[in-house]
Amino acid sequence: MRTYIFAAIVAGCLSSATVRAQCTVDWNNVHQRIDGFGASSAWRSTWTTAQADLLFSTNTGIVYTDNAGHGSTNNGIGLSLLRTRIAPGGTTIENSIMQMAQARGARVWSAPWTPPAGFKSSGALDGGNYLGSGANATNLAYARQLANYVVNMKNTYGINLYAISIQNEPDVNHPDPGGYETCLWSSQQIHDFTTNLYNALLASNAAATMIMLPEAGKWPDPTGLGAAAVSDPISLADIGIIGNHDYVTNNAVGDTNTPVAVTNYGKALWETEVALLSGSDSTIANGLYYGKRIHLFMTVAQVNAWHYWWLIAGNGVGNQGLMDNNASTTKRLFAVGQYSRFVRPGYYRMDATNTGPALISAYKDLVAGNFAIVAINTNGTTINQTFTLTNFATVTSVTPWITSATLNLASQTAVALTNSAFTYTLPAQSLVTFVGQAATNSPSQISAIQVLGSNVLVTIPLVFGENYQLQYSDSMVPTNWLNLGSSTNGLGGPLTVIDPGGAQQLQRFYRF
Repeated sequence: MRTYIFAAIVAGCLSSATVRAQCTVDWNNVHQRIDGFGASSAWRSTWTTAQADLLFSTNTGIVYTDNAGHGSTNNGIGLSLLRTRIAPGGTTIENSIMQMAQARGARVWSAPWTPPAGFKSSGALDGGNYLGSGANATNLAYARQLANYVVNMKNTYGINLYAISIQNEPDVNHPDPGGYETCLWSSQQIHDFTTNLYNALLASNAAATMIMLPEAGKWPDPTGLGAAAVSDPISLADIGIIGNHDYVTNNAVGDTNTPVAVTNYGKALWETEVALLSGSDSTIANGLYYGKRIHLFMTVAQVNAWHYWWLIAGNGVGNQGLMDNNASTTKRLFAVGQYSRFVRPGYYRMDATNTGPALISAYKDLVAGNFAIVAINTNGTTINQTFTLTNFATVTSVTPWITSATLNLASQTAVALTNSAFTYTLPAQSLVTFVGQAATNSPSQISAIQVLGSNVLVTIPLVFGENYQLQYSDSMVPTNWLNLGSSTNGLGGPLTVIDPGGAQQLQRFYRF
């Protein structure tokens, strides 16, 4: 069986009558892969189990009490990415948080806010310019330090870092007095350090950890800090993720513009940080704002991943966290959950065309068949929304989950489909995710992997009438999958493919 996920967002003017709209979701019209949704635990050293469950699990009925003593029962929002801080010198205080997130299925990645003071022109952690260039002593030493961090996290704490960023906001400088950890880099410095860091990771047997750059403060890197690295085929080959933040001139109001689409050079494209930097708004209006921002980044910028800033606010400004300063739940927390709980890593966005005011995006699991539809209605009245599923295998029903002024990621009664369509009334001021499963005969996993001398034999249980392509990768980098074998119109019985010399590799991954 397969399950799929769709996201729909509704925006429009107030109306005295219910709006009627038609959306067509096309299973065969596929867009970008989804790597996940996340936020950061930077500078935080501990969590409670309930906090970890609420943020990173898909458990239901989580009994939760915030730091002010207020209790509630909630469903986990299922974040799949955790962004952590590398302290100057190549350490972190977030070890236990990283372990708790990873244990709940999240991928963990890290970013430094500054190199050590000795690697900077200022001689201080707050502000200044990076001194590395080419293969000078600074670049080599700092590359080894970051590679050692990756190795230490794995060997000491069991954390398999998915990626490492070269620098948080390399276009931002906040020196003392009154500053904070920052460091300015040039585009050429980022280019030079990319190859040094990759070589250091390779020498440490840690090349599976991808390199991210440039993590500029604004979308999408307006000063071109990543330009030199992506323009050089040598350094481009060492990059795994292109990521940037989404801050604007007035971050009390936030970004109201549609994010521009950018060239990703065949790499994963991530939005890695955003928040309103003043106030503390826990209302549904704030939740709807972020639901729309995610929709635009998915459908226009076509990112593979989206991140908020903090998981839990920590400096008196509640809006900087998905949860506020008391670790209390907010509507933006559950608005993000309308995506993150259901749109899982490895899903792909499908085409969704709508005639009405709803903003709709759709996602599917290519293997298992999971799907969902998230609908965000910013109107003060309801929307009578019809969804037609085109080119889907059999779907009998979908289950709505709602976040509104009165509900927090709450499951509702299943809705039956008739002739591959269903209609649902989207409540005013709400986000709705419709989750379902399409029938499929496809096998869900490779049935056997056998090592014979230097070769590897991979077996797939074929299904009659379906096509298969077996691929392998030594790094799990999205663009590094190579074809190994195929079968057309599955004639039944297993397909066994030989990977010559596969057993001689340090690591090898297979998919079909």
